[in-house]
Formats: sequence, C-alpha cells, structure tokens
Amino acid sequence: MKLSLIASLAAPVMICCASTMAQLTIDGTCEAGYGNPKASQVVHTGFGNATDGVNSYANGSELDAAYIKIDAANGYLYVFMSGNLESNFNKLDMFIDSVPGEGQNELRSDNADIDYNGLNTMGRGPALDAAGAPILDSQGNPVIYNGLKFDDGFAADFCLMTTLGGNPVTQYANIAQVLTNGGGVGAFIGSGAFSGPTGVNLLDDQVYGCQLSISNANIGGVSGDSANPGSGCGVVTGIEMKIPLVLLAWDGASDIKVCAFINGNGHNYVSNQVLGSLAVGTGNLGGDGAGGYFGGFPGALRGVNFASIPGDQYFSVFGPDACGFCYGDLDGSGEVDSGDVSLCLLSTGPCQ
Repeated sequence: MKLSLIASLAAPVMICCASTMAQLTIDGTCEAGYGNPKASQVVHTGFGNATDGVNSYANGSELDAAYIKIDAANGYLYVFMSGNLESNFNKLDMFIDSVPGEGQNELRSDNADIDYNGLNTMGRGPALDAAGAPILDSQGNPVIYNGLKFDDGFAADFCLMTTLGGNPVTQYANIAQVLTNGGGVGAFIGSGAFSGPTGVNLLDDQVYGCQLSISNANIGGVSGDSANPGSGCGVVTGIEMKIPLVLLAWDGASDIKVCAFINGNGHNYVSNQVLGSLAVGTGNLGGDGAGGYFGGFPGALRGVNFASIPGDQYFSVFGPDACGFCYGDLDGSGEVDSGDVSLCLLSTGPCQ
C-alpha cells in the first residue's frame, strides 16, 4: 500500500479510536509514560562524546537507551532514544520490523530513493565501475555486493532517517517503506529548526502524520573512552518520534522491533552506537564491520552483519526491560553474566 494512500486512511482510523492513553509530548525529553527502557548502551561512543550541553548543537553522537510505546487507541508508535545526534549531518538510521513474515533481512538496493539514495547505498546490488558499468568476475559474471544484514529475527518493513545541522540548527527526516521485494514509496517529511541554542524544535509532518524532536542537552551517558565507557542508563534527553501505526501496516497484536544506529553523513559508515548495544569495547563498524570504509553504491555497508555479532542489535515493545532493573544486570541484557563482570571491571574508579 502506498504511503500516500496509507496517510489518507490514517485520520479517520485515529478519529474512530477511543483514547485510553495520554499522548506523549514530542519534545526530546523522556516522560514517565514511556515506562522502562528496552535497550541500554554499554559501548563508549566512537563518534565523539557530546560536551556542549545545549539543546540544539552537539559535538558528538551517542545512543544511550531506547524506549518504545504503542498507543493503539490513538494509532501511534512512540520511540525515544536518549543521547545526542551531532549537528554535522551524521544520520540516525532507524529500521522497524512491524509485519511478521515480510520485509528485508538484508537490505536491497532497489528501495525508494530517500536522502540522496541513502537507503539504497546500504543495500545489496551489483558492483559498478567509475563509469557505472557492472564489474565482472573472472567467469564473466556480475560481482554482487552484500547489503547490510540484520539479526536473524529481524526483517525491516519501514525506515526512518533523521539528521541535524546548518545555521540555525535544523532537523530533517525521511521515511520509506521497506518491502520484501523492493520498490515501495518514500518521502521527505520535513524539517524543524531550533529557536536558539537552548530552544526546542519540532518537525511536524502534515502529510503522513509523523513528528520528531531532539534535545542535545545530554552530557552524561556513555563516554568516549573505551577503557571506561560508562553507562547509557539514566539519560532523559535525546531523539523522540511519533509515527502513525497505519504507516507500519501493524496487525494490532504482533511485537514491533526497532534497530537503530548512528551512521556517517553518506549512510556509509556505521558507528558503534547501535541499539540494542554491541559488546563492551566494540569500535565503529564502518562499512566492513571492523571500522574500514568502502563507500560507493551500492553495498557501502556490505561487511556489516548484525547476525554475526553477539546479542540482538534491536529492541522491541514486548522485549525485556534494560538498565539493570535486575540487580547486577549492568548491561541490561536480562541476565547477570560475564558481560556484567567486564563492565564492572572496566568502570572501576571514583563515581562521577
């Protein structure tokens, strides 16, 4: 179903629903209505530790924790990710698995063209030379680059990309369907400027019904030091969004899963800021999965395979709570294990 058609259906669907949950305010600040976080960051940031402490500008990026809430009565999915998004046009790329048995576990390169074809830059497709002609192997067959691969239990159905920069500092966003067989519809959904360094912004999309905001005021959370990464728990400002459930083709009962990460400004270099978190001490993934850069189109992230990385690089509505609500579970994995021991040893020293 095209996004334009879905958007036309959204208003009457939401009007018919009775309100049983107070709607959250999209302002980049976590509210009690989100409940407990569903993912927490245990990795130092490889994309700069934010130290400015103002709402608009940030000199680093980190994803500290993730909160997610379905408001079925009013027809919205709310997602809040505490942390910072550097105002240098680096990207937050977020993928949603909302339709069981559908979607892409490995990104394709024939999806909708959004953000200068950034979605397809991450996808699977034929290697091309400088002139745009297919590169052939020794047998005369086209060389095919892999696309970014998600965990085995995750297949993306929807993508949202947001970025920040300029003067005045302004947030921009794009959305797209991620259909099993490619194609689909995508759209630029607008921009929201800050009303000064300590002011707030709101990206209020009047076509598809999405809202986004960000506060970069955080100076806590994880550090930029791999030897003393700190914890993502406890941060209450960051990136917040509201997405109509009708855009996600949600069936009203299934779990909704989210994989989110900070990416380079060309969608071609994945940081180590991923939720769910990578393992303690992991550096930036880059394009080859080990911090190296490929670039180009497509297959710029052909070495990034979340299925080969321990743990789940996604969080979900029905998933376990994070942030140590189980005593001793310091990394929010849902159990007390060697990861918690490692985190404890890495964090020795005076309490901040």
